[in-house]
Amino acid sequence: MNSIVVFAKKEFKTAYKDKVFLVIVLLFLLMSIASVYIGSTTKSAEMQAYQDIVSMAQSQGSAIPTAPEIYPLAILSNIIEYVTMIGAVLAIFLGFDAFSGERENGTLRLLLTRPFYRDQIITGKLAGAGMIIGALLSATLVFNLGLFTIATGMIPSLSEILRLAVFMILAFVYMMSFYIATLFVSLKTRDRAFGFLIMMIVWIFISFVIPQLADTQRNFAYALSSVSSTVTQVPTDTAISRAIELFSPAVQFKNISSDLLQVVSSTAFDSVFSIIKKNILAIVTIMLPTVIFLIFSYTSVQKENVL
Repeated sequence: MNSIVVFAKKEFKTAYKDKVFLVIVLLFLLMSIASVYIGSTTKSAEMQAYQDIVSMAQSQGSAIPTAPEIYPLAILSNIIEYVTMIGAVLAIFLGFDAFSGERENGTLRLLLTRPFYRDQIITGKLAGAGMIIGALLSATLVFNLGLFTIATGMIPSLSEILRLAVFMILAFVYMMSFYIATLFVSLKTRDRAFGFLIMMIVWIFISFVIPQLADTQRNFAYALSSVSSTVTQVPTDTAISRAIELFSPAVQFKNISSDLLQVVSSTAFDSVFSIIKKNILAIVTIMLPTVIFLIFSYTSVQKENVL
């Protein structure tokens, strides 16, 4: 049997024997399912509030306000946060033990003495992780499509299915980027706990620190504008805040996903191709570190000492 297939199957079996990993997977699935209920409940509340306002306006003879725009896929928008947070942690948990654990157990030395190319180990582990993450997101896609139909009473259009499918592909790339970075850290560290700690710090920095720095810059720019009486609206993006956010794949993932899941009204009816074209820089921002860490991983495994 091909060595890559053997390694991939080993990763797949090992992951699904880990109880902690299974708990995280179950949590991810439950929260993605719950996101449909939360989204549909929120939109129903918005429509009910609008109907109450209309009734009050009619009783008082006032003008009827414009109905709020509600886009179907926006019901699923909470899943963006779950992928950004839980999905990233799941990928880190999947990869932190990939090499440091086998090094501590002595199995890595045995593997490196076998007659196959070392890069097959990396490829096999990537394939195994890809199968796990792909299976998880595929199940999420099926659940969300089914629950979307139940919650809204509508059958998703081809365009909506395409948007959701592209979102899941993007989620796969995003989660694999964390796995690949963790794989590299696992290769370079001798202590699995230390490697996990490093990646959790990276996750916190990407998911929380950088977005907060961007928000701080927006608020600062807004405060300056308010003092000079040039604006009267809420803080908006600036060139500096956008530049800061380029260093956060989490922010870029949220931005693209918001366009795909019709959270942003201005792009709610754009084609998927237009959305991808508009966010090409954000996609590059997500993929570039992934490619770099992947190259470093293949290089590092060649230098791994068997002694």
